[in-house]
Amino acid sequence: MPVNFTLLTLISLAVGEPDRLCGAKPLEQVRIHQVNQGETLNQIAQNYKVAPETIMGFNPPVRNGQVTPGQTLQIPAMDGIFHRLGNDENYRTIAKTYNTRPDVLFERNGCQRSPQVVFVPGVIWKPKPELPKLPNFAPENPLVIMAAGGYPLPYVVPVTSGFGWRTNPVTGEWSFHSGTDLGAPYGTPALATSDGIVEYAGWAGGYGNLVEIRHSRARSRYAHLSQISVSPGQKVVQGQQIGLVGSTGRSTGPHLHFEILSNSADGWVAVDPLPYLNRLASSP
Repeated sequence: MPVNFTLLTLISLAVGEPDRLCGAKPLEQVRIHQVNQGETLNQIAQNYKVAPETIMGFNPPVRNGQVTPGQTLQIPAMDGIFHRLGNDENYRTIAKTYNTRPDVLFERNGCQRSPQVVFVPGVIWKPKPELPKLPNFAPENPLVIMAAGGYPLPYVVPVTSGFGWRTNPVTGEWSFHSGTDLGAPYGTPALATSDGIVEYAGWAGGYGNLVEIRHSRARSRYAHLSQISVSPGQKVVQGQQIGLVGSTGRSTGPHLHFEILSNSADGWVAVDPLPYLNRLASSP
């Protein structure tokens, strides 16, 4: 009579006989290669017996197919991809997604019971299809609707992440970033960029502590604040402190997420605040 092994059975067996079932964890098998003068991506892939796409998948800087001398590459022991587990994901759901077996994934990942990242062997990385440009819902330029505005911090700081499509640094997913991240230290005062009325001040999920101000022709948002200094309905003036920079919500470190929204036929939509910020940064 055939015996049906469940994933739990395999886990139990793995605990008792790790040498027979469990391999090394994939991250422990990653090789480090420093690109030599004259080497190409194809040559490196051939030397390590993996597909060029595998190396590209593990190393975003070379996804254009080009390597440069001195560059450091991470190369897995075999073709495959890493999959970061989301909510309610496990070996079974991932196996179904990639048309493989859960017991294979379990063994290939060192028999980890609750991994955060799973290596899926045999899957060749493919670049994401080029995303269509978003329609320009906002007819007004941020330089126009925020013409009399000021900088959202006491001094100019570097932009750490811009407006548009990007790989989310927290989730690893390809998503749209509706503002500009400004690399200010924790506790730096966040300032109202123009006179207005506080539309919202409080917790807002991934935004963390958020303040939204309604101006005459636009709205501005200040997210991930460590502290909020204003209340809904309160009138504020340009340069007034509305909170302190922090890292609340979905954030990897202290910074100010700043947005400008314009009114359109589709409601309030985000526009790229960088031209506005650049103009202020270059002003004497």
